[in-house]
Order: sequence, then structure tokens, then C-alpha cells
Amino acid sequence: MPETGLTKARILVADDQEEWLSLIGTWLTSAGYCVIKASGGGQVLPLAEQKSPDAIVLDYDLGDRKGSEVCASLKARPEFKDVPVVILTNLAGSMLDTIVEGRPDHFVVKSQHPDELLLVLEGLLSR
Repeated sequence: MPETGLTKARILVADDQEEWLSLIGTWLTSAGYCVIKASGGGQVLPLAEQKSPDAIVLDYDLGDRKGSEVCASLKARPEFKDVPVVILTNLAGSMLDTIVEGRPDHFVVKSQHPDELLLVLEGLLSR
């Protein structure tokens, strides 16, 4: 079970599509993580302040904001600069430059197998 110290790692997941939010939450919960859900970019910072997640997973398009913008806002704050952020996307090619501008620790293509996200999180949390 993924742990930080003696507790389960807390992962904040943000996606404006309920189906994806539920699916990703199920994958992470099944892998032993404690999941905190946000249904839009505007909810991420307040939830991060309240719940102090160990990692954050953001969809690239959060409806009200881009995941790269939310990531940049988080990374600009001292209390979140070392919290790993993963951006999920269906985009490819030149659009990846836009994702990287937000300084995420990693990005994962949504169509990849769920194990890819789990492996990425495991690696980031073990640093």
C-alpha cells in the first residue's frame, strides 16, 4: 500500500468530467491511495490548502482553467513547490509545450493504461 510515513499517501485529483474523476479515483483508491476529488481548477488550491496532498493529478482541461495554469500557481507557492504534480492529457505533439509551461513533474496521456499513472505516482512519491 502506498504510504508516506505511517499513513496512506493523499492524492488530490482534479478533472471537470465526472466520469474521468470517478475512474481515476477508483484506480487510485484500489492502489491504496487516499483520494481527494476536485471537479474544477478553482477547487484545487483551496482543497490543497485544507488537505495537504502528497501529490496532485490535474487534467489538462479543467473547464474553468487549464491544468498547466493551476500547476504553475501551485508551484509558485512555497508550501506546494515540492508537491509532485502530474498532468493528464489527451493532447500530443506541439500542445505538450503548453503543458510543460506549467512545470508539472510529469504528464501522462489519458489513453495509456492506468498502470502508467500508478507507476508515475509511485516514482514521484518515493523521491
